[in-house]
Amino acid sequence: MNLSWLWSNWREFIPAPWTDILLSVIAVLCGLLVGSERQRREKPAGLRTLTLVCLGSAVFTMLSFAFTTTTGDSGRVAAQIVTGIGFLGAGVILHGRRTISGMTTAATIWMTAAIGMAVGAGYGMAALLLSLFVNRLLILFFVYETQWHPDLQHISMILEFTPKGGLTRIRLERVLVDYNLAGAAVEWSIPEPERGRLSMRVKLARMHMYELLAELVDVPDVLSIQEKQEPAVKSS
Repeated sequence: MNLSWLWSNWREFIPAPWTDILLSVIAVLCGLLVGSERQRREKPAGLRTLTLVCLGSAVFTMLSFAFTTTTGDSGRVAAQIVTGIGFLGAGVILHGRRTISGMTTAATIWMTAAIGMAVGAGYGMAALLLSLFVNRLLILFFVYETQWHPDLQHISMILEFTPKGGLTRIRLERVLVDYNLAGAAVEWSIPEPERGRLSMRVKLARMHMYELLAELVDVPDVLSIQEKQEPAVKSS
């Protein structure tokens, strides 16, 4: 069986209107593939956002084929997709006093839009494989930074804060989620009515460790951050 058509432009082999319907479904699948990794790590742009970005980019690209030289320049539609996605990506980048976060998520939105444009142009199989590649690449980068990085550090720390009716804990949990530490060795306690305590053991690369500490310091009502000394292990 000749399957060369899978790698070609599907518009040349599948009649309308089935082409656009199939490509829309492929765009949703591509968005789900990329978005599943972001959703699992609880990033701002997750499953729904990236699926809609991919589908929207594909639809705009498909609409561009409706324009001819007598009604307009079809290339302008694709150009405006790139510009619009730039604004969307900028919205997920957070600027702190010492750190900038959300760059990877913004780049993922940008890449998902490119995949959607490939789908809209008719290259469905190439877009599916590219989505799978991006998904695996993001996972590989995460494993490298948390397990294989040559500069990993293990630090146990105790952070004390003013509860403020639970508001401070919410802000701290948001920071932990950003660094994928919400499920780590974390313990919350209230030793005093007006003082909360967070004990945690962190394993991060040195650069990310400094970024984490800077973000924790920037959280309002954080009173102190102390490194917790690990008990010495007795040798037999």
